[in-house]
Parts: sequence; C-alpha cells; structure tokens
Amino acid sequence: MSIEAVVDLDHLTITLTGPDRVFSLKNHMEIPLGKISSAEVLERKEIPPTPGTWLRAPGTHIPGLIRHGSYGRVPQREFWAIYRQRLALVITVEDWHYSRLVLGIKDAPVIAAEVRTAAEVHHPLSG
Repeated sequence: MSIEAVVDLDHLTITLTGPDRVFSLKNHMEIPLGKISSAEVLERKEIPPTPGTWLRAPGTHIPGLIRHGSYGRVPQREFWAIYRQRLALVITVEDWHYSRLVLGIKDAPVIAAEVRTAAEVHHPLSG
C-alpha cells in the first residue's frame, strides 16, 4: 500500500505502486498546482459524497474495505485510493481530469500543508 505525493514548482505528482496501482488501474498523475483549489485532511466518514459518482470505471470497490479508481463522469469525476484509513487527503481540483482526489496517504496533514503552500503561489486557496 503505497501512495507517494511530491510537490514541485508547478505540479503535485501522485505515484501509486504495488496494490494501489493494481486496484486503481492507475500509476501516475500530475496535477498543475494552479488548478488545485483546496487540500485538506478529513475523517473518511466526513467526506461529503458527490452526487452522480456511483459509476466506477475503472477501479475496485469493496464496501467498508477498499475504494480505488475513477468514479463518476465529467464534470464531477473523482479519483479515490483509500482503504480503511481514518484520515484522507482530499484535494479539490478545477478544470482538470478529476474534480476531486481522495487519498489514503501516509502523513496526510503534512502533504496537505505542502500542497496548500505551493498552490498559494499560483492562486489563493479556498480552504
């Protein structure tokens, strides 16, 4: 179970390896920092559902255990990569492939702070 997030001058790079890569059928994403509108850490049970994101393609979902992959359709397409973690990194993105990413990532509060700080250079974040 490994999800890595690296913030550079212009992008947030998400890399999935091992089972995360297999379950989500994705291995790499680069999100322009200028498109990130928020980065926060939420308890999994407090993540608000997005209407219309029940459609999963591709990915893996076992209720209460794992939710990995792409959900919904544009403009509300989301990417989830989470197991039973209590905390999740939730990134809201504007005008990109996904409108929201929900990641069960180690050190989520540290990564969220790094993303917020880097994205502030490109535009003020809402939260």
